[in-house]
Parts: sequence; C-alpha cells; structure tokens
Amino acid sequence: MESSQGSHLRGGEFLRTPVALNKGLWSRHSGHEHGVQFYSQDQFLIEELSEYVGNALRAGDAAIVVATEQHRNNLLQWLSVQGLDAALLEQGRFLAIDAAQLLSTFMAEGWPNEDRFNEVVGGTIAKATAAAGGQPRRVAIFGEMVALLWADGKAEAAIRLEQLWNALARTHSFSLFCAYPMSSFKREEDAGLFLQVCEEHSAVIPTEGYMGLGTEDQRLRTVTQLQQKAKALETEVAEHKRLQQELELHVQARTAELQNRNVQLLEEVKKREDAETSLRTLTSQLMLIRDEERRRVAHELHESTAQLLATLSMNLSVLGKTDPAADSDASKLLAESTGLVENLLGEVRQLSHLLHPPTLDEMGLASAIQWYAEQFSKRTHIKIAVEIPNNIGRFSREKEIALFRVVQESLANVQEHSGSAAASIRLSKSSGHVCVQVSDLGKGISWKAARAYSGVGINGMRERLRQLGGVLDIHSNGNGTLVSADLPTG
Repeated sequence: MESSQGSHLRGGEFLRTPVALNKGLWSRHSGHEHGVQFYSQDQFLIEELSEYVGNALRAGDAAIVVATEQHRNNLLQWLSVQGLDAALLEQGRFLAIDAAQLLSTFMAEGWPNEDRFNEVVGGTIAKATAAAGGQPRRVAIFGEMVALLWADGKAEAAIRLEQLWNALARTHSFSLFCAYPMSSFKREEDAGLFLQVCEEHSAVIPTEGYMGLGTEDQRLRTVTQLQQKAKALETEVAEHKRLQQELELHVQARTAELQNRNVQLLEEVKKREDAETSLRTLTSQLMLIRDEERRRVAHELHESTAQLLATLSMNLSVLGKTDPAADSDASKLLAESTGLVENLLGEVRQLSHLLHPPTLDEMGLASAIQWYAEQFSKRTHIKIAVEIPNNIGRFSREKEIALFRVVQESLANVQEHSGSAAASIRLSKSSGHVCVQVSDLGKGISWKAARAYSGVGINGMRERLRQLGGVLDIHSNGNGTLVSADLPTG
C-alpha cells in the first residue's frame, strides 16, 4: 500500500489523489469482534473498507461485504487497483452480498427474526470459512444492513440487529465492522439512540474529520474545541427550551383569552339570535293581530256603521219627499245633507273593503287583487295592468292574506316613491309555488326612500312570508322597481 497516495473514485473513475495519513484504522482494531465506523464522505468509507478487506484476503482469510450496490461496485474497483483479482470471488473467499436482499431474508414484520438470522448469516459465514481452507481463521465482515434500517426509520430494529451480531460472535469466529453516516444522528433526540449504538460495539471510530488529525496535540485541541462547541450548544438548547416554554405559556394564556372571548361572543350571538327570534315572533304576532283588527274594523264598518249611515240616508230621503211645500232653503240643506251621508257611506264602504276586502275571503286572491287594482287606479289615476291566469285556484287563508298585503304595500310604494304613471301585477303558479310580482317604471327607490320603505311595511312582508316558508325579493334601479313574493303552495 502507498503511504501518501492512493486511488480515489470520482464519477465512477479512479484518480490519483492524496489520501489521509491514518489509513487502515479498522485493521488496528482487528482484535475487536464488533466495531463501528461513523463517516461523512463515502470516499473515506471505501478507502477504509478496501484496506480492511484487502488485508484479510492477502492474509488468506475470508471476507464478506454486505453493502449497497454502489458501495460494492466501488469496493471492487479499489480491490482491483490493489491487485486483488476476480479469482478470489470464484474461490468463494470473498463474498459481496446486497445488503437489502440479505436483510429481507430474516426480517419479519419490520423486526429481525433471530432464528432466521442465525441460519442465513451463520450459514454465509460458514461457507466463507470453508472456502478459506477450513482452517480456524477469522472472517472479516463488513455490514450496512443496520444503516439501511436506520435510514428507513427503524432505529430499534437496527439496534436489535447489532445485538444479534454480538450473539452470533459467540459461536462463529469473525471480526465485524458496521458503518453509519453521521448525518443519520443530526437531531438532538438522536443522542440516546446514538449511545445505544455505541454500547453495542467493542470499538467506536469517529468520522474522518477527527481520525485525519496527525498528532496527539492536534487531537487534544480538537477535543477541547468540540467540548466548547458542545457546551455552547447545550447552553443554546437550554435557552431555546426556556424560550419555547415562555412561548407555550404565552400561547396558552392567549388561547385561554381567545376562548373566553369566543365564549362571550357566542353568548352575545346567542342573545342576539334569541332577540331576533323574539322580534320575529313578535312581528308575526303583530301582523296577525293587525290582520284580525283590520278584519274586525272592516266588519264593524260594513255591518254597523255602514248600516246606520244607510238607514240615515233613507230617512233623509223620506223627509225630503213628505213636504214638497216646505221652505226651499231647508229643502236644499236636506238635499245637501243627504248627499253628504251618501258620500260618507261610500267612503266607509271603501275603507272597509281596503282594510279587508270581502272578496278575499269569499272569492279568493285573484278576485281580491283584480278588485284592489281597479279601486287603486280610480283613487290614484295610476294605470294598473293585471295578469292572472284563469286556473290560478285558491290557497290557504294565511297565504292569500300574505300575498295580498304584498300587493297593497307595493302599490303604496308606487304611489308614494316611484313617480310612475303605470304599474303591473302578475300572479302565477308553477312547480308547487305561487308567485306575485309588482313592477313599475318609475325612478326606483332612493336611499332615503328605501329607508322609509324598509320600515315596518317591508319587514312585515318579509317576516310574514318567512313564517310561511316563502321569500321576498326587491330589485330597484333608475328604470323602476320589481317586488317578488314567492310562497310554497303545499
């Protein structure tokens, strides 16, 4: 072997480059049954492995390499450079085995099976020993199966495999070196498992960064530097833990604060929901009361007040006919009073019908809308177009009242806010729904008018429909307003 130069791999080819001064580190620990090498670069691992295997083969011993395909191929090239030819492979003194394949022969559900391990690995060692002439020689073994388990996240299984190797050494003569990349232990929580790995080995060799130091003084200086870094790291970790604890306490306090705030908000929302529910219930009750009161007042006006006025009108008419020679002024006054009573009678009847048209109960929604549109047009001189199919039918009393009030409120908006000279009413029924639409061609609902229009009237309509499972939509722009009320017929 050369002391200052050797063959190094780069991109699958060998280059002549300087090597570390401390070669053959594994051979120095050949008296140990089970050693471990930690490394940072593959090149260093292959150098040590080739030296270890080459020395064993030159001494007439057997060698078994259980490694990855890349490491096996690189090793064979190194051995070839050292003058160890392929005849050793044919003789069986050198066995190069795929680590993953051998591992699969004795793993069961992610855990090494001891009996299968002893059978497979023990048999392989016996085969290599026999190839070496059957003499009581030690077999040099290198294994990467534990590194594969570790890389796969099976640290406990890797440590168990190390223990199986130690047990096998009691019945078979061999020296074994395992290898782990130091990058496998880069986390703080790896420290405990790292110590367990070291405890399973009779020799522990640091990475090339330490072993490449030439003198004892350099090594002592490096150890001192590492101790300082370890202390600094320990202090930094302690500070990090302290800050983490403070952060956790702050997060807990903030979380508790937010939870309390959420509870308060939920309580406020619940109160608002309860208030909204109560308001809706109250609005619904007020609408029902108002409808009943309208019905009652309309009935009183029609049945009582209107009857009295009708009787008074007839009496005045009789008085005017009984004394034709009476004073002309008295006759005029009597005639004027009769006219006033008739006008008052007409207004009372109209007011009674507006409060609750009798046709709504007697003939249904379609007749009531048609009648109301005619009366509204006469009072306001706004032209009203009504579109109602002949087979519209009847609906429940509550739904007919609700839709009729939508027509009333919408036409009141046309008169008060839109400035439109015409409006239309469309009543339709389809797919289990009945819909009434009132539209105009006015200026739309301004913000100020919208606030006035969205008072009790529109809110009452919306709540009345909601109670019946329906919806109210209002669309307004500069070209007019469309009010749509939709109710299920079922």
